[in-house]
Amino acid sequence: MGKRGKKPEDSNITVLESVKKQHPRPLQGMTKPAREIWKRVVDAYPADHFKPQHLGLLRAYCETEAKYKQAINEIEKMGAVITQDNGIIKRNPWCSERDALAASLSNLGTKLGITRNATSATREESGSAKKPKSKRDGLMFGGE
Repeated sequence: MGKRGKKPEDSNITVLESVKKQHPRPLQGMTKPAREIWKRVVDAYPADHFKPQHLGLLRAYCETEAKYKQAINEIEKMGAVITQDNGIIKRNPWCSERDALAASLSNLGTKLGITRNATSATREESGSAKKPKSKRDGLMFGGE
């Protein structure tokens, strides 16, 4: 191929300094325990892992984890089974709250990509096992 023309004598290309990527900061209005969880989670990943569209989900995850810890503390104080004033023994309502929060944490964590999904863990385990040998293996080309 031939030449494509004269090279420009003076190029007006300006090289921009690289912008250092920073971890997203906790959103305004978050509780103190949720902000601490935010910092722990965000610092565990590269600065560009969480995109702006993920920050609302990340906030929900952090607030849910803070409430989950509160539910655990209440269960430790009162016990898993409580006796009412009328003598009836029943399950502590904080146990139901804890279970619902754990389900939310699992769901939000999977959506954010910060927890292992049960299906991906199952796939990895099955992938490490040897596949059974096919009955037809080696029939063509002398097994080569």
